[in-house]
Amino acid sequence: MQSVQEVSALIEQSAHDLRSSLNAIQSWAYVLDRAFDTAPAPAQRALDGIRAGMQQQLALIEEMEEGVRLLADEAAPRWHQVDLLDAIAQAIADRRPAADARGVLLSPVTTDGAGEAAYLVDGDAARLAPLLRHLLVHCIWRAPTGGTIAVKLLGEPDHVKLRITESPPLDQERSASRLAALTDFFGRRPPGADGAPPARQSTALLLTRRMVELHGAMLSAESDGCEKDKISVCIAVRFPRHIPRG
Repeated sequence: MQSVQEVSALIEQSAHDLRSSLNAIQSWAYVLDRAFDTAPAPAQRALDGIRAGMQQQLALIEEMEEGVRLLADEAAPRWHQVDLLDAIAQAIADRRPAADARGVLLSPVTTDGAGEAAYLVDGDAARLAPLLRHLLVHCIWRAPTGGTIAVKLLGEPDHVKLRITESPPLDQERSASRLAALTDFFGRRPPGADGAPPARQSTALLLTRRMVELHGAMLSAESDGCEKDKISVCIAVRFPRHIPRG
């Protein structure tokens, strides 16, 4: 418990220091914005970029705080029955402003129409909600301006499958590389025989993998699309309906 408190205090102080630096940048942006009655177009674009960058950094700081606290929390999971449809819908609502800020369309969740109570799973609510939010954050940050992110739930006999499709379609070579990198990362596979370092993944995806494993779920990478040069990459999570108790 003491180590968790120490980690929490450290991350809180680090976040405070990072925000203090951003406050100074924000103050200068405010001064420059009011130094012109009508700012020249290049200056206005620069100021818009500064403001957007500050908002992105603040979001990253918040995610870092939450991620470190979750990883340091060694408390046993508290299992409850959770409607995954409601949980992912709330995560989408929470992260829609971030998607809008990047010009990414985050579509409402769709289902396979399995019916009421078809998406109930055992979940640790305190960790499931961050898991879903951080997974969406990862996809939002990867998506280009004008891209879309589609979320779908599918009911299976012993699992509920969450599928998030990245967009726009990637070319075949990049799709294959992305699929291979995600497959190795999700499976915790060591680097290949050639000694090449593993592909870097976002902090959001690192946290997602840890929370998924804690839930006894399984992450996988899939392809979506019938045209070989227009394949979208999907991140899938299969949540078991019931966690063994005892």
